[in-house]
This record gives sequence, structure tokens and C-alpha cells, in this order.
Amino acid sequence: MEHTTHGNSHDREAKFDINELFFSITTHDSTILSGNEVFIRISGYTKEEVIGRYHNVVRHPDMPRVLFKIIWDSIHEFKPIAGYVKNRTKNGEYYWVFAALFPMKDRLVSIRIKPTSRFFAYAQELYPVILDTERRGGMEASEALIPEVLNSIGYQNYDQFMSDALLEELKGRKNVVSFEPSRSSAERSALPLYQHLQTVHGYTKELMEKYDGWFEKIDMFIQVESLFKEKSLILRQVAREVVFLSLNASVSSYKVENGGETFGILARDVRTNAKENDELIAKIDCLVQELSESLNALVFSVSGIRLQSEMLTYFISELLCENCKVEHHEIEENMDTLITLVAQYAQKTDELQLTLERQIQEILKNLDQLEQQIMYLGYIQVYGIIEAASSQNETVSFEGIFSQLKTLIQKTSLELEAMQKLGRNFDRENTLLRDQSVSITHVLNSLQDEIEIIKKLKG
Repeated sequence: MEHTTHGNSHDREAKFDINELFFSITTHDSTILSGNEVFIRISGYTKEEVIGRYHNVVRHPDMPRVLFKIIWDSIHEFKPIAGYVKNRTKNGEYYWVFAALFPMKDRLVSIRIKPTSRFFAYAQELYPVILDTERRGGMEASEALIPEVLNSIGYQNYDQFMSDALLEELKGRKNVVSFEPSRSSAERSALPLYQHLQTVHGYTKELMEKYDGWFEKIDMFIQVESLFKEKSLILRQVAREVVFLSLNASVSSYKVENGGETFGILARDVRTNAKENDELIAKIDCLVQELSESLNALVFSVSGIRLQSEMLTYFISELLCENCKVEHHEIEENMDTLITLVAQYAQKTDELQLTLERQIQEILKNLDQLEQQIMYLGYIQVYGIIEAASSQNETVSFEGIFSQLKTLIQKTSLELEAMQKLGRNFDRENTLLRDQSVSITHVLNSLQDEIEIIKKLKG
């Protein structure tokens, strides 16, 4: 199937309100299988015209091809992806969307909202630059430009950018969308299908409210990730200073004529402890990096599932409207797909939380071990101060060395205490969220039961 040739592009923007959202379901080769009423309306095509076509039927020529390559590379790896896309209607009007694409076993679900965040301005500003590069140098040139473009706005890779953009777009539309359907006639309200759809609508609203609670914790996830990385870096820097100081102490002990053996033993103990601490802190740093990756994945997963549950609720609201003309088989198939999608991401989120629980407990175990070693280093430091005070040697200032060590121990202890407190608080919050998973599973099971009932109503 070839992309339909449009007439000249227009500068008119198609009507797409912030309180709307739409989805399309395609095969993995982008053949359109279905979509909700907003998708059909905005495209400008009839349902008969768009079903069975490739999704590039709405592609706008202002879109760089390399961005679709990024999207399809991710989909082929069975990874979700999100980004800004400029589309074109049948009559040549344009409309911007923030699209989140979720691969499933035999299909692809794309959910789109109207972009409003500050990240949208980046797309509007940078896409023409990428497109111009692509026209002059081909896909290879535009692909090489992407990292440079991302770096210019403070991002190391596209995954980080899309996660932040999705989060900001969702925050910007909170409490904007209405999920209350218009009133229907008494005759329609009495239909068994309508009554079951009302039940489904209640469950989807409950599901969305539960995930709102998770969504509100995202800032905490981000703060934990940022602070752990910051504290871990400080610990590594201080550990290096302690190692350097232990070397100074060893060298200085050789200069002492009388009593140098005692200082030599103390210096050796400091050096041994410093080396062990350095290795332990390096291990903690690696664990923090793994935790950071898991937290970033959780932020995207929770954002994604928040969008999915919003889309599901909005779709049911559409079905409950008086003028809804969706066929029965479409209702059950689309509901089944969307509910299955939410269930898959609910499971993925649960798995991520279990991973986080293991990671944070491993970090806390190593922090507790480091605390014990720092306490032992403190004992060495106190003994060193006492020995330095009683020393008659004035050529080497061991008192100064052990005073510096005291400062470094105090600094390490403060950072260590902050990380332990942060880790334990997060562990508690994560456990509370995991406890809510049971009630979420119950709602999802109830939704699946309603789908089965609706399928039986077909006859």
C-alpha cells in the first residue's frame, strides 16, 4: 500500500482539543486495524478509508524520516517509545501529537495527546533543523545529528528525553480531561451492553485513580535517583582523599626517629581501612547506577500506565455517548486490547518494584557495612590523635594528619547517614505501593470478567 498523495500543504491546524485523546491499533507493519472516534475524525478520512491502510497515510512531509527510524528501531526491539509527531489530515491540515507507542505480541497500540509542555517547543524548533540536514545529507547525516541535538538541550540520549517529555505532558493535562459521558436516553440506558459498559466505566475510573496515586510518587522516584547519585559521587571523592591521606601518614611515619613504629602501624591500619572503604564505595556506586536505571524505567512505566488507563477510561466514555456508532466486535476487541495492555504494564511495574526492592536492600546492606568500617576508622583516628599529642617529635605533624582524617570521617558519616535515611524511606514507600498492587489486580480481573460478559452479549 502506498502513501496517498495529498494536495499542497496548508497552514491550517486541524481541531484537536487538549481534553481529547485518541488511539490507533495497528499490526507490526503499521497496517491500521482500528481506532477510536477522535482518531477517525481528526484524520479527515472515513473509517472505511483508513482501516487497512498503512499509518503513513497521515504522515506530514515536515517530519524527518530519521525520527520514524528511531521509533521503529525501538518497536522492533519490543520497547515502548514516545515522541512528538506532526501529522496531516486528508484535506492537508496539520495537527501535532505527543504519541506513545506500546508494542504487544501481535499488534501495536499508539496513544496520542495534544502536546502542551515546554518540550513541545524543542520539537517545533529542532525538527526543521534535522529535516534540513536530512534533505542535504540523507538519513545518515540526520541520524548523526540526533545526539548533538539532544546534548544541546541537556540530554545524553533519546530515552531520557522521551521519559521527561511524557511526564511533563501528563502533568500538564491532569484534571483537564472529563470522563463523564453525556446522558443517554432511557431506551439506550436499558440495554444490557450499555449497563455493562457503565460498570466497566466505573472500574476504569477506579483504576485511573489508583494509578494517580503512583503517578504522584514520580517526583519522589526522581529525587531518590538524583540524590543517590549525588551522595555516591561525594562518597567516592572523600574515599580518594582518605586513601591519599593514608599514604601521607605512611610516608611521614618513616621520618620519625623515635616512636615511628607506632605511627607506622596506625598508618598501615588507616591505609588498609581506606582501601577496603574505597572498594566498598565503588561497589555501592555500581549498585546506585543499577538503581538509577531501574528508577528511570519505573518512571516511564508508571507514566505509560497512567496514560493507558486514561485512554481506556476516555474510550469507554465515548462508547457511552448517545451518538456512538461503534460495532459490537470493535467494542470488545478494542476494550480487550486496551485492558490487556494495562495488565501487561501493571505486571511490568510490579516486576520493576521487586527489582528496586532487591537493589535498595543490597545498597542498604553495603551502607551498613561501610558504617561499621567508618566507625573502626574513627577508633584509629582517636588513637592517632592521642599518640600525636604525646609525641615529642616536632618535625612531623601527625596531629594535623589525624585532624584531617577526623574531618573526612565526619563528612563520610554525614553522607552515609543521608543515604541510609533516603534508602529506608524509599523502601517503605515502595512497599506501600507494592501493597496496592493487590487491589489493582482485583480491578483488572473485574474488567476482564466484564469483557467476557460483553462478548457473550454479541449474539
